[in-house]
Amino acid sequence: MGKKKSKSAKKAAAAASRGVVGPDYIQVLTGTIASKSISLILCGESHHDAIDITRAGGGKIKEGWMVTDFIELTAEMVGKFGGMEEEDDDDDDDANNVRVKCGICKRNNKLLPLGKAKEWGRDVGNDEIDFIDHGHEMALLWVPSKDNNNGVKGRSFLVELFLDGSETEEEDKSRVSHLPCDVTDLLNNMSNAVKNMNGVKSLSKVVQDMKNDMTHEKPHHTLLSWTDMDTEARLLNHRRILGEDISTVEYDELICDRKKKRQMEENMWTWDDWLVEVKSKLLSNGNGNDAEGAPALHVVLESSIPPWEVELCRDFMPDFEFTQAADCIRCLSEDSDGSEIDAFDPASDGFGSYMDFIFRRLLDMERAMRGNSNGIGGTGNNFLHCVDCRDLGCEHACVEDSLHKDWMDLLEQEEKEKLLADGTDATHAHHKDGRCLPDWNHSPEENKLDQLRSCGILRNDDGDDQESEIDTDLITFPSMESFFGQCTDIIYYTPNYKVAYAPFLGECVQSFDNWNSFFTELFFGGTVDRALSMLDLSAPNNLHIRSPIMKFWNPEANSYEWHKRENEDQDLTLPLLPIKVFLKARGSSPVRTWSSNIFASLLECDCQELRDMSIHTRQWALNDIAKHCAAPKLSDDEIGGGEWFLAYLRQCHREIYDDIDHSDTAILLRKQYAVGESRKHKIGDITIPPCKDGFQLITTSLEEMSEESTLDKKAEIMAKILIDIYMAKLVDASTVVKIAQIISQETEKNITIVCYMGSVHTRALCDFFTQPKYDFKKKIFCGKQDWDDEEGRILHLPPELWNLSKLFK
Repeated sequence: MGKKKSKSAKKAAAAASRGVVGPDYIQVLTGTIASKSISLILCGESHHDAIDITRAGGGKIKEGWMVTDFIELTAEMVGKFGGMEEEDDDDDDDANNVRVKCGICKRNNKLLPLGKAKEWGRDVGNDEIDFIDHGHEMALLWVPSKDNNNGVKGRSFLVELFLDGSETEEEDKSRVSHLPCDVTDLLNNMSNAVKNMNGVKSLSKVVQDMKNDMTHEKPHHTLLSWTDMDTEARLLNHRRILGEDISTVEYDELICDRKKKRQMEENMWTWDDWLVEVKSKLLSNGNGNDAEGAPALHVVLESSIPPWEVELCRDFMPDFEFTQAADCIRCLSEDSDGSEIDAFDPASDGFGSYMDFIFRRLLDMERAMRGNSNGIGGTGNNFLHCVDCRDLGCEHACVEDSLHKDWMDLLEQEEKEKLLADGTDATHAHHKDGRCLPDWNHSPEENKLDQLRSCGILRNDDGDDQESEIDTDLITFPSMESFFGQCTDIIYYTPNYKVAYAPFLGECVQSFDNWNSFFTELFFGGTVDRALSMLDLSAPNNLHIRSPIMKFWNPEANSYEWHKRENEDQDLTLPLLPIKVFLKARGSSPVRTWSSNIFASLLECDCQELRDMSIHTRQWALNDIAKHCAAPKLSDDEIGGGEWFLAYLRQCHREIYDDIDHSDTAILLRKQYAVGESRKHKIGDITIPPCKDGFQLITTSLEEMSEESTLDKKAEIMAKILIDIYMAKLVDASTVVKIAQIISQETEKNITIVCYMGSVHTRALCDFFTQPKYDFKKKIFCGKQDWDDEEGRILHLPPELWNLSKLFK
């Protein structure tokens, strides 16, 4: 008979059975800086949605047959298709040609019960269908037979459905003549539903209206779609695809309910609940008493910088005047269609990430600790620290409605009145993609557009001024960080946007070495004034990266035509370098950017080790940048990288890009061959030129560009890759100096710093702190850096990670 387990052993066993979900891995590094003991807990994630993190089994997506109807299924397909455009008298009525088509069609010649039909459809799908295109739906149509057991058995059809507008209705009838009548009836019903969805503002409303108009007779068939078996996730994502606005309050309540279920049913904790648990233990040391000598706890998130850390710098260059954009900016072609993969992914709406959920929850915790409901502010020992400055100033990126007042407080009273007053005109604010941008850095391109409109020479102007609709719910403040950070969004998410940084680099920066000096001065400890002095501002038309005007060459007329850029909702909020008004680090004098001020403040602290750390961090970042610039493809992160190569492939080898599956960029980065729909491509031999050569290509192409020519595609993608290499490393460097700042301001001798970031960044942090200069030891590693898609990402943590005080014993 065995011995009884002690209470501590029972607690340890219970803790070991708890799984944690959220990050891909957790790694603990321990070391000493400035005579303080540091435990660095690196939590690397893959930017999943909170709804997926809270799935059963550690995030595994389970699919199967779910009953639907032709209206709901059609609406989902239309939503993924991007909606149906409104009919226009001048159009060719293409929207009316869009119909639901059938690709694969399999029929079981035996009559089957519905349960057996579902099994048959699943098996055929697994065994005989390797792949269907993005946006296509697999459906099972089961039609009960009137001649067999009162409809217990029926005819079964497995069909691939998709939207297409390339054929007329007569051509479509001819093409589907071979299909079974049951399938044809389904296609006709769905195609008629598509027509009802043309030009509607709300797919959800038209779905409800169509259902209300239908007779309440039971349908003579059963339609099932192969879809997500998680009901809550499926319904939420269905609403997102239909374009519904879902509040963060509703979303967070759903996530909290799902978290409770996971804990009760699977003893599975989300990362934020783990953090709350270990934080409570540090406060009480597990005994209900205040813990003397417990380590201080800080959290660093890859989230947007909050408003209380910055302020507006106005009239920085009062004598400077912007000019109209260079012709090469106006001659950028119209935006192409967006990514099919993103269009059919509900998570591509930028809403609902687990990182955003964590930010909102930890912000509430921070406020509770400080006993206030608004901005936290100050430079004291904040618990929460955000380090992603690439979208600094974009209130939308902060994903927290309660911060609106803090953002508004950055405005002067007169600015608030102008924004909130009825009839605000375009000289005071622009409204892009639902966001409001006060017009501090007014672009003369807006005046030129008005002139062309008043002269009646805009060839595609509908006279509808979109900017007259005022919406001050979300404000975007200009910042140097966001101007360059936009490049990251373009490369990763919206490569179809036509934006050109090459003229700015070639004409204003002028050389690769000067770009390196300019960026270092701007973001790594220098001042904005000195950074701008490195630019040639004698031709300010090259400060633009996009224009609302498109100068279109008409070969038939042998002349240019003036067009208004069609996709105005895709206009960048910062189409030119904001050198007159921008966000600066709060209290910085001389004027510095947010990250540069942290570097500079460390150089002024009392501790020599931390002063040296600021200098060393800058050099480490520049060395790593130089490595990436020398070989962008070969030096990229093998597990989480590949975006630079994919962007280069799209721009310079479009025929290969369009032919192959490029949904997993990291796999593409490592492949020698990629099998496309037409043939096999040897992509291993395709390399990205060194950025220094790319910069030379930029300057050469600008010198050789004639009035009729457009920007060289290869030169422009090299400009974007160069900027993104620097901006990505800025996040890493900002995190390191933020950690140093935490250490300098913390009074406790034992400090735990938890970093929750993308895995690319946590790997970089590990590389920095395990250098011989700092010699942090790798103490604990849980999870994997590279999971298979089918695996449940559940981490089982050792006792030290359930009681952080043990990390210092």
